[in-house]
Amino acid sequence: MLPETDIQKLAVETRQSLIQEFAETYANLRERVKRVPESEARKVSEEFSCPFEVALIAYLINMDGIMSLRQAVGLFTAELARRASIGEDVPNLSGNIMEFALVEGRWISHIHGKFTRKLELRVRSLANLEDVVDTSTLEVEKALSIIAERTKLAEIFISPLVEEWRKEHVKSTSADVLTSFGQAITKWNRSTLSGKFKQVMKRNQARFRILRQALTHATDSFTIDSSIKNLDSLIAELEQPFDKLTPRAIAHFLLHLVPRPQSGRGDRSSYVDIGVGSTRANKAEPDMSSPFDFLERDIKLANRRKGNDRREYLLERIGRVIRVLKYQGSDVNECVRECYTEIISRFGLKDISLDDSLTVANEKLTEVQVTEKDSLAMNLIFDFVNDHVYLEDSI
Repeated sequence: MLPETDIQKLAVETRQSLIQEFAETYANLRERVKRVPESEARKVSEEFSCPFEVALIAYLINMDGIMSLRQAVGLFTAELARRASIGEDVPNLSGNIMEFALVEGRWISHIHGKFTRKLELRVRSLANLEDVVDTSTLEVEKALSIIAERTKLAEIFISPLVEEWRKEHVKSTSADVLTSFGQAITKWNRSTLSGKFKQVMKRNQARFRILRQALTHATDSFTIDSSIKNLDSLIAELEQPFDKLTPRAIAHFLLHLVPRPQSGRGDRSSYVDIGVGSTRANKAEPDMSSPFDFLERDIKLANRRKGNDRREYLLERIGRVIRVLKYQGSDVNECVRECYTEIISRFGLKDISLDDSLTVANEKLTEVQVTEKDSLAMNLIFDFVNDHVYLEDSI
């Protein structure tokens, strides 16, 4: 178990890192919003009946591949409605609405982007530990390991972010935090999420009671006594109404919401396997972590289609890859270069000059307006696949 002083120290470091990162994100959005085509933002504003300033930031969030325009505008609208309901309306002035959109856009981008990706990766080690939890056989050492891992994720990684969110969202309650973060973690809509709150809370409390029960089998020691006392305190905090939860309770609740990766255990038969796992480089069921993993899969799937159906299918997938790469910091030319390079490598293409292909692509990209570069890049990558990967009937 981590001492309380160490938890507080690490939480402070996390908070300081967040503040620096948020300052950079705010500056980035403020600079990029100047380059959003006004005509495109007007279309978004009219289609979703939202302020023009909100449409600008929603457009950027969508371009970064984080979520759809409808989802982004919906989140902005929900926060505007919450503020109006508590008498803290955002003044209907362009400057005030833009400041709101920039600050809230920074939160939406972070929670639905980097935060959820990092959380899903970090929860894997916890899932491996929790996979053996059993009311009758859980060992004391295993229980302590699970408690330590949960504490590290909830109180060092999640809790500082929750506290900063509360500070910047005037008169917000813990229920507001659960809804905002819960939507990003589970991908459920607001009504589904709120409907499952009680069920998730009961499961969370039950898990902690199992861990507490395992600790009572140990001989007396200061560490065990301290851990039991800490668990009792946390269980009591989790019994409070949803709008009165402490930051620590919120963090542990959110951690319990995170989907755990499937272990392949349970009632799956060891003799019957329905379907065939995908393979790559003689590896069964590879982790689809890189955008190029998905691009490789989609190129193979698209080969089953013909004509316009193939083109529309693959262009949509290539567009997603470009948005992700741009979100990771690549410009359009770099996106094309990375895609060409990966396609050549993954499909073992021979007798193709990467330099010549990139020279032609870069020349074409310099001839079009900024607003048309993404569309052209998608078509360039599709044509590259069509000319070289689909040259033969099979991949």
